[in-house]
Amino acid sequence: MPCHVLVFPPGGVDRLRETLLADVPLEAAHFIFARPVKTPGGAWRLIVCDSMNVAPGDYLLRSEVAIELSPNVVAAAMQQARTEGLSIIVTHSHPFAGSVSPSERDRAGEALLLPAFRRRIPDAPHARLIVCPDALHAAMFDTADDECPLSVIEVGRDITVFSDSRDDRHGSASGSGVGLYDRQIRAFGEVGQRTLAAQRVAIIGLGGTGSVVAQQLAHLGVGEFLLIDPDVIEPTNLNRIVGARLEDVGRLKVDVARRLIASVNPSARVHVLQADVRDCMTARTVLDTDAFFCCTDSQGSRAILSQLAYQYWLPGFDVGVAIHVGEEGVTHVSGRVQMLGPTLPCLLCCGVLDPETVRRDLLSDQARALDQYIVGAPTAQPAVISINSAASSLAVTMFLGAVTGVPVGTRNQRLRLESGMVSRVDIPPRSDCPVCSPSGTSARGDSWPMPGRAQ
Repeated sequence: MPCHVLVFPPGGVDRLRETLLADVPLEAAHFIFARPVKTPGGAWRLIVCDSMNVAPGDYLLRSEVAIELSPNVVAAAMQQARTEGLSIIVTHSHPFAGSVSPSERDRAGEALLLPAFRRRIPDAPHARLIVCPDALHAAMFDTADDECPLSVIEVGRDITVFSDSRDDRHGSASGSGVGLYDRQIRAFGEVGQRTLAAQRVAIIGLGGTGSVVAQQLAHLGVGEFLLIDPDVIEPTNLNRIVGARLEDVGRLKVDVARRLIASVNPSARVHVLQADVRDCMTARTVLDTDAFFCCTDSQGSRAILSQLAYQYWLPGFDVGVAIHVGEEGVTHVSGRVQMLGPTLPCLLCCGVLDPETVRRDLLSDQARALDQYIVGAPTAQPAVISINSAASSLAVTMFLGAVTGVPVGTRNQRLRLESGMVSRVDIPPRSDCPVCSPSGTSARGDSWPMPGRAQ
């Protein structure tokens, strides 16, 4: 599962390419700084947070095939990275199409720079990024001298893969695509199908909405899953959990979902975790995926996953369903689907979260027992499989729009089924939001406390 990733904000790669190719045919250099995050699976997630231009006077040598930088500009880059504990991504252009591989001269320069980077910033990996007009090349250098593959992505309204180190996964998907995925390929192409096969997706909560999401992603050909849920199947779950059978009562929900996925797509890799995402170490495991679906029923877990999406630039899709029942029966049937990630409003901006409810959800059992404002146990809420499926299908379709380019026109939708309405929601992110704004947790990585309850 682990995969090293360099994460840009929306438009970041195009702006970088424009800067570096402005003086074609001359090569150009640039320093990118990223917050390094080590995931539980052992991968690095490098979150781009700043950059440094190389001015014309900072070159000792500059031609169509080579550059040499002044020691002063290199020292300035190292000083900035050292102050904040950042990774340095040494970036330069190859001005001609098809020349994306590092040259011997590139490698000779790295042999001088990397030891200095490691001495000055020893706890962060550093990387190389080469930009040419039609491609990117990226590689990461950890403590060893050997380079590691590094994927390059942008995360925002769309999830764009510019360079992917997981070629083996792409190959396995394309081989079977002509038959099994033929109708999908006709819709969003072989590239879209390979992108789906390469996706590592977490589903948090495998109940009424999560089980539908798992089934649909398996049919779509998603290659790898992380399933997180602490609970077991109860008799009252059988009416709405897809794939659950009478004999599954008492069985873990994640195991039932794993069986469901395997029955649809036996080649999918499925990892299960019987745990509560409100615990910070459990939430951290989600960092080993490319995207997540929040299908939980507590505001505390939603708050944690919402912050995770912005603090680590890990895109998420939040799914919620509510059936309101009055004295004379059902009065309102509503659903909500919202993508979370850079430049998009978070759940707090959209008024989804109630701070007091979040606070109560995140209390320990001992603290909950002592809280005078909490009386009794939570009340079970109405749930109907067809309504769950309607919201879940919109969420999966929104995910398709983000990763394959299927024209899905919104990243925030509301369902009001009693009035027959499905509408888009356009709420701008708050400039002072403590979660999704630059002054809040956005792109902070591990420089900010991990959300969730301490274990």
